[in-house]
Amino acid sequence: MNFVVTIDWKFVVALGAVAVGTIFAVKMDADAAERVSTYVVDACKEYAVAGNGSR
Repeated sequence: MNFVVTIDWKFVVALGAVAVGTIFAVKMDADAAERVSTYVVDACKEYAVAGNGSR
């Protein structure tokens, strides 16, 4: 019986993002974490809008 696991770059990026997010969440106070998460959400929204507008 063969068992194949394929790890691509998206998996590695997601794993790194989870690790960095966990480290930041542990080391930051609540106010800083709120500011960072708000900034990240706004940046993702702008990227999504820009991506949809170029099609």
